[in-house]
Amino acid sequence: MGSDPIFQTLAAARARLEAAGISPREAAVDVDLFAAATLGWTRAHLIAEHREPTPRTLEPQFSQWLARRERREPSAYIIGSREFWGLDFRVTPDVLIPRPETEFIVEETLALIAAGHASARIAEIGTGCGAIAVSLATELPGTLIATDVSGAALAVAHDNAVAAGVDSRITFIETSYLDGITGPFDIVVSNPPYVKAGDKPALSAEVKYEPDVALFGGPSGMDHVEAVLEAALRVLPVGGWLVMEFGFGQDETVEELIGSRPGLRLERIRQDLQGIPRTAVVQRR
Repeated sequence: MGSDPIFQTLAAARARLEAAGISPREAAVDVDLFAAATLGWTRAHLIAEHREPTPRTLEPQFSQWLARRERREPSAYIIGSREFWGLDFRVTPDVLIPRPETEFIVEETLALIAAGHASARIAEIGTGCGAIAVSLATELPGTLIATDVSGAALAVAHDNAVAAGVDSRITFIETSYLDGITGPFDIVVSNPPYVKAGDKPALSAEVKYEPDVALFGGPSGMDHVEAVLEAALRVLPVGGWLVMEFGFGQDETVEELIGSRPGLRLERIRQDLQGIPRTAVVQRR
């Protein structure tokens, strides 16, 4: 370390992660991420300096982070952040790591408001790190309510709201499915836990690091989805909206659950970039 050029040090690190079973693409992304974060550089700076001697300040943190990634700990937990909606969110093992497809909840909510279908009285069920609520607050005036059953998750979400400069416009409440909150709201948003309990053994090693409370939706995976639908019926006025994420292969079941509730109407289901049905837009009627 210190005499080898940076590109050689990073190549060795990539080989180390690949030997641990991490795909070459992921290994390349993680190694660059760890190096840039450790050195306080941008990725462009890292590339520009790739033939220079490896800075001694890379260690010991770089090797420590590699060791954690070898054990399949998610890179977002290792560096402590994940990008979402163009913002950097602090994440810890107390919260689910935000996924790109969850940005569709933000997009669909903003579309409803832009089309004049709703104003901006918004409540979120299961805010986690605050990705959805904070992102919406950066785009909209007014105030939001963000809830979670985990006080530890709410602390992370509050920190992210402070970092984004929107903490004065989000009220964080520790509760389950808007219990104790009367509303009414124009829009309810939620990315509830929807993994079947029996699917846990098949999950990737990385996902198993994430909190069970944010992942699993009972034997069918639908326990929390149904609870969100019931909460929406309670706090949405006629004409109000629910925007909710669900899991791979669950679209038909979600349609049936919505259809079995006379007070709800499925407006549309949004597919993700892989063509997988992912986000339900539901109207209270």
